[in-house]
Amino acid sequence: MALPDKRIDILVLAPLVLALVLRVVGEVFPPDEVWGHMAHALCLSAWPWLCLFTPVWAIWARIRFGRWRPSMWIGLAVLPLAGVPFSSDSGKGQPILVANVNAFIPDRKNLADAMAAVEADVVIEVEARARQIPGMIRIAHNFDQQVSRPSHYSAIYCRPGVSCDGVITEEFGAENMVMPLALVRLDGDVCLMGTHGPPPVPFNIAGLMPYMERIAGFIDAGRMASDWGPCRRGDAVIVSGDMNAVPGSWATRPFNGKGLTDPMFGHGVFATTWPSGGEWLNLPVMQLDHIWVGDVEVGDERTLRLPESDHQGLFFRIRAGE
Repeated sequence: MALPDKRIDILVLAPLVLALVLRVVGEVFPPDEVWGHMAHALCLSAWPWLCLFTPVWAIWARIRFGRWRPSMWIGLAVLPLAGVPFSSDSGKGQPILVANVNAFIPDRKNLADAMAAVEADVVIEVEARARQIPGMIRIAHNFDQQVSRPSHYSAIYCRPGVSCDGVITEEFGAENMVMPLALVRLDGDVCLMGTHGPPPVPFNIAGLMPYMERIAGFIDAGRMASDWGPCRRGDAVIVSGDMNAVPGSWATRPFNGKGLTDPMFGHGVFATTWPSGGEWLNLPVMQLDHIWVGDVEVGDERTLRLPESDHQGLFFRIRAGE
């Protein structure tokens, strides 16, 4: 017996409905529990993947039932919501690389060579594994400090001739979940913040929100609200790095209303950054790394695979002063 049209429509649109339901359900989990944060992140991360699956499901239904239904056209139409690919690199602007590289992998040379090959003017290395990058000057690091774990080391590198000033801050957050922040002031009065949000999973969520809230507290209307390290009040702000939070999640919301835009928005599944190898599967399914841009123009944003790193690196170009 043939399946009624209404049941076909329900079947075809089920993945899309599930994506919408998960967006709502993700808000009901307890934000102060590790499992609640994990469930929240999974629910919000499902949206682009289900939008990618829905067109495939619609085509299967067309083949299976031998006729087109409006639901199938809707299923095909949601494909752009899964994300659009990154455009080719224009080569215009100051190249920046911010990357969490997994401190616990022994190989350093291949990583250092890969970061050098990006030919960025500035590299912020989170979980600093390579202690030097060929052709670059290390302007700041916290290698000589007592940090909680090797994954809390960070370093800033600049290409010779590039005007930049940087510092790695003290660790901050809450309780035993703290992380430093990389601060770089660039020519053109731009403050680049290289983040590493204290990971809430699998142990302790206490440090993530205070970490994000402190950073957000220094930003107003896309600019620095007060001095911090080398950055000066009024500098345009770019916040980038591993935030251990997915788009739209609790930990990203302190930045709402701060005059920041998200150039990764709309790239969906192409913007996923974790896990990307480095003793994990090389199968990015979540976007834990972000670029938020204040009162300055950036472009050519993309993710980059780096040797034995569990996160994709983030590349973009600053176009200030062009």
